[in-house]
Amino acid sequence: MKRLLILILITIVCKSCTKQSNESEQDEFEFTYSVDTVMIDSGDEFIYLNSGLRMAALSPDKNLLYNYNHSSSEIEVIDLGQLKLTNRIKMEKEGPNGTGNPSSITISLDGRFFFATNTEIREFNAQLDSMKQYKFNGKKFEVLNSDETINSPFVLSPDGKFALVNYGPIEYFEVRNGISALNLADFKLKKFPLELFERSDPYHISFSENGQIRLKTIESMHIDPIDHRVLISSHNFNEAYLLDLISDSLTRKIFDSKLTQNIKQIPARSTANSREEFHKLWNGTKDYVEFGRFYYDDFNEKFWRFSQDLDRKIGDSAVYKQITTIFDKNLNQLHEEVIPIPYYGFKFFKNGKLYSYINVEDELGFAVFTFDF
Repeated sequence: MKRLLILILITIVCKSCTKQSNESEQDEFEFTYSVDTVMIDSGDEFIYLNSGLRMAALSPDKNLLYNYNHSSSEIEVIDLGQLKLTNRIKMEKEGPNGTGNPSSITISLDGRFFFATNTEIREFNAQLDSMKQYKFNGKKFEVLNSDETINSPFVLSPDGKFALVNYGPIEYFEVRNGISALNLADFKLKKFPLELFERSDPYHISFSENGQIRLKTIESMHIDPIDHRVLISSHNFNEAYLLDLISDSLTRKIFDSKLTQNIKQIPARSTANSREEFHKLWNGTKDYVEFGRFYYDDFNEKFWRFSQDLDRKIGDSAVYKQITTIFDKNLNQLHEEVIPIPYYGFKFFKNGKLYSYINVEDELGFAVFTFDF
């Protein structure tokens, strides 16, 4: 099946002067960007897009994209240099080399594959022909209190040595206590208490019936490992915590935006009287700012975050503005601007360019943003 290569060129020049999060003056920030849209050639086959690339991971050199197909238990190999599907690797769900039913896939810097579920992590070698299991269901850790447990999802550090995971009360709907780092070599757990979970609790929307919680939104955190550091943030607050896995230090960074509120508005009502009202209240939270996760551009040594806020309402429809915020390698804010880079969706940086996933009539494409500073 022949694929079209779509080329769109947009160039916008922006010059501004902002302040860092520590309020110190900084030089004028000159910034331009262009965007090309490219399609991946899959020949006569189809690339699995049902999960929106949520089960995709980059090779350590960022030349290959591995996309796990839940339906066929295959790994689709996409060459980002050739922009084409080059291979399909057949996997098994169970057995000595089974992937299980993973919710995420990670590739470590040395090429190992990690498939994570709610209760375990399955580690494969680079050839995908040898597997090791780490099971956590019912596992007791000395550092946890008797009423505490760890909760999925599991996020792997880039070197594959640590699994980052929330910890807190055994009761599922209770507020988490913080983040923990599990050393996969010796199964030792370290706790890092974090009040960010407690501050996020008022944002929950719930529906109870006969005294039992039937529906409740989850206030999950963005957990973004970068080398030996981990960025932890919430979609409700314009800030981040920087966890250093070597020194075990936890540093809070607070930012200031001129384009959005710095704190998402707490819902006027958080308890619904019916399932229909629950969904109405939940949809209403989308009318306020959503702070995105952090992405690291190792080529330019900058952190990027893509957020969203309501621009205006047209009848029952909402129009959102997309905000890009740029930080230096020490998480000092450099610049923010309204740029049409979506808050949602699979993204990654390669050679200083941002690749943002797009679905064009069920074909895989990327909007490729080139930035000049």
